[in-house]
Amino acid sequence: MCSCWGCAPSRRAPPSRGRCILAAAGGLALPFGTGDALIHARLFRWVVGLSGLLALAAALTHAWWLAGVAAGLAGAAALTLPAMIAREQTDSPPDPHMIDASQLPSSAEPQPVVDALYRSARSRWPVTAAHLWLQDSATATYRLVTAVGQRLPSAIPLAYDSPSIASVASRGEASLEPLLSLMDGSTSTTLWRFAFPIVGEPAAGLACIDMESDVQPEEQALERIAFELQPALSAALALHVARCESAAAASLLDAAHDLSRRLRPEEVIEHALEGAMTLSSAATGSVMLPDETDGGLRIAASRGLPDDVVERTYVPSGEGIAGWVYSTGKPLLVEDMPGRSGARRRGVCSAVSVPIADEDGILGVLNVGSQQFPARFTDDHLRTLGTLGRQTAVALRNALAMESATDLYFATLTALSVALETKDPYARGATGRIVDIVRAMATAMGLSATEQQALNVAALLHDIGMSMAGGPIGGSARPLSTVERGMLKAHPVVAAEILADVPALREVVPIVYHHHEWFDGHGYVGGLAGESIPLGSRILAVADAFVAMTSERPYRRAMSVAAAIEELKSKSGSQFDPEVVAALDQEMRRDPALALTT
Repeated sequence: MCSCWGCAPSRRAPPSRGRCILAAAGGLALPFGTGDALIHARLFRWVVGLSGLLALAAALTHAWWLAGVAAGLAGAAALTLPAMIAREQTDSPPDPHMIDASQLPSSAEPQPVVDALYRSARSRWPVTAAHLWLQDSATATYRLVTAVGQRLPSAIPLAYDSPSIASVASRGEASLEPLLSLMDGSTSTTLWRFAFPIVGEPAAGLACIDMESDVQPEEQALERIAFELQPALSAALALHVARCESAAAASLLDAAHDLSRRLRPEEVIEHALEGAMTLSSAATGSVMLPDETDGGLRIAASRGLPDDVVERTYVPSGEGIAGWVYSTGKPLLVEDMPGRSGARRRGVCSAVSVPIADEDGILGVLNVGSQQFPARFTDDHLRTLGTLGRQTAVALRNALAMESATDLYFATLTALSVALETKDPYARGATGRIVDIVRAMATAMGLSATEQQALNVAALLHDIGMSMAGGPIGGSARPLSTVERGMLKAHPVVAAEILADVPALREVVPIVYHHHEWFDGHGYVGGLAGESIPLGSRILAVADAFVAMTSERPYRRAMSVAAAIEELKSKSGSQFDPEVVAALDQEMRRDPALALTT
């Protein structure tokens, strides 16, 4: 004789339904009365399980179409199960203890199924709510999936030892327990909770019916309702898990795509943290990277943490939660944070920490925290964030390699520009000053990382065409001849032609070509005006003029910073872009040392 809940020969087992069917796809007791129902139940479970596997495969392989297939399979299963149950009841002999066919769920989605549970019980008792909970073994809690009724339960996770569900969690038995006494003037009543287990794979949990009554409701009748809706509730949990996995897979694919487009380590870290916060709905988060001097962890990016905490936090490798994760390379979900003084200061009650690691090693730790206890973090969050940590490691390693290559590339170009400067003793150090100034201005004016890099290279190489003149004619103490003036005006064209032969410098060419245009259109080479001049060219023109005015020349002394700024302002709107001149003025006020860089 089967001894599972629903078949045991006791008051817990309604004798009116058919035999217990132990489904091969998970061992769930499914109360169907015919072989067709068994096939339907197994088919549903297999389809939902397959959708979960496809969602996982989508996350691991970055194949976005698999996530769509998974969601489609789950949705198709959700539409077919109610029809199966209704047909099974139609084909079965009438049973006075069965719930009415009109009260069956309209689909296997959690909301309609719980609504069916609510309506079935409400036809017999004054029910205030019905709710469905998903079991999370990692945290020994149940998590609310959905609820229906007038007095809904709190969404705070239920611990296994909660009084109203303790027998369900520990023994897998249904229970009817009084929750509290209600007083309305001279009248008193009791709020009862009937809880029963939902057993199965890939999801297990429990369902509850809350009732308001001055006498204890009939437990056997409640078990009968639970028995009838057990397969639908199990399917609703399985569908909920499949949908969550599909959504997580889609989010991970979006995060992977986003991270793959980030070329700077700082951008990778910021976007990884943003993705982690979104995936986990966390209140706080941080990315910690090792200090180059001693290997201890420091916060490189954060959300929801005070600035002073970010600045002073230092975690030696192997110590604390993040230190343990970094030293072992294993993820960790912690639910006992209220006992930790440091955590309490930051308002964090629960946390998930995962390594930012790939096959080549660990690069850091990704942390998210909750200010609720128990938190809504689950084992699924741990797995999802672990996958995000691996994606971040790949993207971060690529960005670091790109940064290293860029540094080498920029150092090579710097050496070239310095070599060119040796022909003109008055120009030595000018290129470095221009690079520093345009870098500060580009950041202040919000240029993208790609635009900033192109502008930096243009600042290094903008005068490479001067070599065609055969010497430093721009710094001559005598007046220039007509030929020399023509050669001087041609240097942007020559520089652009030289740079155009290098595909990697394609975005640098227009900046160099147009850096002697005037804002009113009277410059050269193209006679462009206003915003038709590339922004990089307008910035380079102002920086180049400022450095030239504040440098010594054989025919004049260097101008002061204030005098140079005033000269730029006097030409603002004619030769120079007013917004760029204003940005330079602001940067010089913010950092006066910028004018003196060499």
